Amino acid sequence: MAVTAAKSVMAFRVLTMAVDLCRLTTRTMNVNAGHERTSKARIIHQIQLIRGITPAFLLLINFPRFLAD
Repeated sequence: MAVTAAKSVMAFRVLTMAVDLCRLTTRTMNVNAGHERTSKARIIHQIQLIRGITPAFLLLINFPRFLAD
């Protein structure tokens, strides 16, 4: 149950960040171009972190099952 909830939370966060990234990408560049680039870089970095953390997180959650077998 906790694993499913954790996966849902992670998926929602990634989806939210992807939507934010799309909004920043499709918006025309204006005077705030530097800020938009910074925001894009931050969102991409967060998505990469989550992609890297997820396998380790799932391994830690499932580790007690491996010990029980």
